[in-house]
Amino acid sequence: MIDMPRGVPGSGKPGITYDEQNAAREFANMACSSEDFPPQMVEDENFGRFLQTLNPQFKLSFKKVGTECMKVYKERKEETKKFLVNFDGRISLSMDILRHESGRWDTFNCEDYLCLYAHFIDENWKLKKWVLNFRSLWGSCESDDYIPEGDDGGMFKLLQDWGIENKISTFTRNDEDSDDSLVKCVKSHIQDKNLQLNGQLFRVHCLADMIKTMVEDVFEMIKDIIDKVRELYSFGRSLPLWYLTTSHLKGALQLWTMGEFSSEDVINSYNVPPPEEWKKVEGVCLIVDKIYEVLNVLFETKHLTSNIYLYHLDELREILTQFSTDSCEFVATLAKDMLKKFDKYWDDMFFLLAISAVLDPRFKMKYIDFVCSKVKGMEGNSQAAAVFVAMNKLFDEYEIRFPEKDKFISEPASDSDSDSDYDSEGEVPAAGNANYTFSVMKKYEEFLQLSDLPAKKTDLHCYLEQPVLPWSQDFDALTWWSTAGAKYPTLSRMARDFLAIPVSVASSFEAFYTEARPADARVVCLKPELMNALVCSRSWYSKH
Repeated sequence: MIDMPRGVPGSGKPGITYDEQNAAREFANMACSSEDFPPQMVEDENFGRFLQTLNPQFKLSFKKVGTECMKVYKERKEETKKFLVNFDGRISLSMDILRHESGRWDTFNCEDYLCLYAHFIDENWKLKKWVLNFRSLWGSCESDDYIPEGDDGGMFKLLQDWGIENKISTFTRNDEDSDDSLVKCVKSHIQDKNLQLNGQLFRVHCLADMIKTMVEDVFEMIKDIIDKVRELYSFGRSLPLWYLTTSHLKGALQLWTMGEFSSEDVINSYNVPPPEEWKKVEGVCLIVDKIYEVLNVLFETKHLTSNIYLYHLDELREILTQFSTDSCEFVATLAKDMLKKFDKYWDDMFFLLAISAVLDPRFKMKYIDFVCSKVKGMEGNSQAAAVFVAMNKLFDEYEIRFPEKDKFISEPASDSDSDSDYDSEGEVPAAGNANYTFSVMKKYEEFLQLSDLPAKKTDLHCYLEQPVLPWSQDFDALTWWSTAGAKYPTLSRMARDFLAIPVSVASSFEAFYTEARPADARVVCLKPELMNALVCSRSWYSKH
């Protein structure tokens, strides 16, 4: 609410003074906190009329509000930068491409925008997603080559400006572009010593993007049939979400089964698909709907942390495997083709997803052993062992970074270690006096003292030895680790970093888009500096 301080009378309302500078500042605070208050609103005639009923002297220009927005942004950026510089955890990056389309068919324009996010879990175990930069790509949206090969588009310099270049753990982006030079270039700038497992986990492939490609390939296989169906059944204007395509196809399929497209007039006027083609439509809808059911549960999860992805992918793989042996040859062929793409993603991402799943107390290494043996058969043992080795190596790195003295749990001494009297029966008596002191025995006694010390166990070993928690779909890993941190101080730091890794660029219904998601038209029409200021500061608002 714009503050109207009380002061000198004579401003239209008794006892009220209108302060334009203060009004501009307050409106800028709102504009930098919520997308519901774009700066252009101050020039809206209805909004201005409303405010003048509160104070007839109200006058506020867009230019002044824009200037104040930049001031708010710079102030908030300093606070945000200070927080990130002092943050003692890892930060994961993700990059999204948003698109703005305008004009009519004869004057159509479209421009793409790059949005760089920082993902992390704060000291209160709250998952954060902050925008670091939002800018136009200044290129045609028809072009796949936005950034020249070997160039990171100034991204590493941006990370240096934020002071987080040595805290980056992973980089998630879509796979639409076969050219991965941007990620490789950013990775090359980051020192090897600052990358976990020698950078093996750095590149994260977006799950939503992989599924979208897989589903679109299926639709492409029946493209001619879908074109025929569109002539019979209007798909209308709707968001470009792939699950809506199957929704429309099922609507048409239901009408066909009811005989709606069997009349002579319809057959003579349209190219009605024959029964065998409707059967293919039914098969596609069956597979895609099953995929959607699993992913909808995943992407609608309140706290979308990396630990829950593996078992959802395992469920998807189970579904596709079952369809690959379907009695319908067409359905079986579709499922086999999808499995090839799915298995490539599984292999590329398994290590990261497995490590994250181990940090879920419902799974730990038990689930990794289970899923490896199921998917890889005889090779499963070696794959699970590799995950265990990686877990230990990562934990060792965290122990070096965050030494926790005297935090080890001791094993109780066993009964066999206690002193006992030796049965002297049958002993051979000593021959004479033996005053010789054996130095080797003295060293042996020292060795025994050291070996009798209680065994030391790390956070990781203690955690893995505890029974897994009973399965619960509503389990929240962030809540669990927020209380378990006192028991596993070093491992909880590792969990905080890994659970924050975004395995998908988008979530909720936006994960089902078949094209670039739309940019806010009220933002992209502004000057680049103000556009970036609004998008960034709004994402940080919860901190302030």
